[in-house]
Amino acid sequence: MSASDELPAGEDPSPNSVLTGTIGFLNAGGDLGTLLQGAIFGTLVSVSQGGINLVQSAFNLVVTPIDLLVDAAGSFVQAVFIEPLGIVETGAETSAGAIAGQFGVFGFIVAIAVLLGGFYVIQQYLEDRDTSDIIPIPGVPDAPAIGPIDPGVTEEGEDEADE
Repeated sequence: MSASDELPAGEDPSPNSVLTGTIGFLNAGGDLGTLLQGAIFGTLVSVSQGGINLVQSAFNLVVTPIDLLVDAAGSFVQAVFIEPLGIVETGAETSAGAIAGQFGVFGFIVAIAVLLGGFYVIQQYLEDRDTSDIIPIPGVPDAPAIGPIDPGVTEEGEDEADE
């Protein structure tokens, strides 16, 4: 049995076991210089490990928010753009299947007509001036004034003297 077997082992030995192990090391013929050399080396290793941990912590303090921001941006793009496009794609596939089932080989022509008709309705809605018409369908005239009863509403910029 050597003198080094007397020293305590483990991650976190108790102070009593360190003192008992040191005394046992010296009583077993251990050298005090070797013991001091190990203590100084252990202290330097501990301080350098603390410095390394400090640098890693500072680096993680900068890098972690950037990583989280990149993940959040990816999730935002996925939620705002990709998922709604999936809904549009599914609707388009369903519509294409229904039109092809009803009209057969003429399904493509009908689909183009429906698409252009939808664009026309949107264009008419966007070009129509803001009114408070009773019938909110583009192209349908408002109810006419019958004598003193005018179902429409006078809007800003209209002169009431013109009537």
